[in-house]
Amino acid sequence: MVQTVSAPAEVHADPKRWYVLGVLCLGLLVVGIDGTIVNVALPTLVREIGASTSELQWIVDAYTIVFASFLLIAGTLATGSAARAASSSGSSCSGAGRWRARWSTHRAR
Repeated sequence: MVQTVSAPAEVHADPKRWYVLGVLCLGLLVVGIDGTIVNVALPTLVREIGASTSELQWIVDAYTIVFASFLLIAGTLATGSAARAASSSGSSCSGAGRWRARWSTHRAR
């Protein structure tokens, strides 16, 4: 018995796929930068508040868990028609926080 296989229908790629890839890469970049910021701050935390190694591990882990939770919440809210608004508001909040931290003149003693 001989079976004939027909050629698959032509697949049309979504033209927005590169935009989506770019947005996902940008999100991953922000996660990586935030993780680096926490790790760079660890020596300062030791100096300023006298944190032990165990406390530093708790700080890094707590930050990671909270950040991941917010990412899950934002991803859930972003499904559907509110994706652009959720992405814009998240980027704006993150940028505002970074700008404020950058120009902060208060130093702990």
